[in-house]
Amino acid sequence: MIAARAIAGSDIQPRRDTMSQTLIPHIDLTPLLANTAGRAETVAAIVDAACDSGFMTIGIAPGQLDLADDIHGRLLRFFELDEDHKQQLARHKFVAANRNVYRGYFPPQDEDPTWKEGIDLGPDIAHPERADNASGDPLREPTPRPPEAALPGWADDIAAYYRAMEALGRVIAGALAEGLGVDRETLLRPFDHGNSTLRLIHYPERRVETLEAMPAVDGEGDARRWLVGVPHCDNGFITLLWQDQVGGLQVRTPAGGWEDVPPRDNALVVNFGRLLADWSSDRIQATEHRIVGGTRSRHSIPFFFEPAVDAHIAAPDAAGDGGYIYGDRLWERMQAFVEFQGLERTPVADA
Repeated sequence: MIAARAIAGSDIQPRRDTMSQTLIPHIDLTPLLANTAGRAETVAAIVDAACDSGFMTIGIAPGQLDLADDIHGRLLRFFELDEDHKQQLARHKFVAANRNVYRGYFPPQDEDPTWKEGIDLGPDIAHPERADNASGDPLREPTPRPPEAALPGWADDIAAYYRAMEALGRVIAGALAEGLGVDRETLLRPFDHGNSTLRLIHYPERRVETLEAMPAVDGEGDARRWLVGVPHCDNGFITLLWQDQVGGLQVRTPAGGWEDVPPRDNALVVNFGRLLADWSSDRIQATEHRIVGGTRSRHSIPFFFEPAVDAHIAAPDAAGDGGYIYGDRLWERMQAFVEFQGLERTPVADA
């Protein structure tokens, strides 16, 4: 096992009791990415967003991430695969003959309001040397993927996007370290062999007969939408989200209501997860959010920027509990999500 890496805090003070704003700020990341005038103001804006709303959108000019303009469409070609190919990639929970437990495809599930399908992809898609076939830990397992002949060029696009999001996650994490007065290397070192997840999601249009059983929001008639994502906080460090023009993402406000986070061109949504809230003694907020819609097909691509499985998370003001190992806490918390419920963190026996 890799020696445990620690994420430890500095003189971080508890966050204020309420958000100082209700609108999700939009921050142009160009000064930070290009290291130009306005960089200090951008760092300060990121820290304010993390501590006030727990959400922000970031503007990124075309080409700044060295990705194709149509990269999201290229990645979403996955959902054009036939069911046979998808089933070959499905988790053991859904196809007993498959060995993959944590990575891979998950289908829509009728018994849950989160009517979505998707695939979870790990670091080996971009860093083949990180494939772990020996430990037996599902969190480290190799990612099943479709054959090249089924989706030509898809593997290269996935690898490029993963690396770009990984780099962007480090930029934002570095800005947080700078703005909070924390040593940059101390904060970033646990991500050198990180276990980040790239997820592709498709929320199909709900069948008419299922809509009446869904919780309705936003009134009646043409304005009526349905709750299609269970309200939750993300478990990790930073989530970098692309959403299509259908939208549907909403964030919980301090007053208990919900605020839309509308799609923007050349932008990503960023939210801060429970790992960062733990690490900062809740100065940084992990804010509850949900998805509404149901009457139109919707796609999104979140990247969960996460440290190594064995990283030690030491909250600076923890009351003598010594912190925790990230992989252990992640496994506990992800059981709240239907696609992971019932999983055990043990190797799947040979068929």
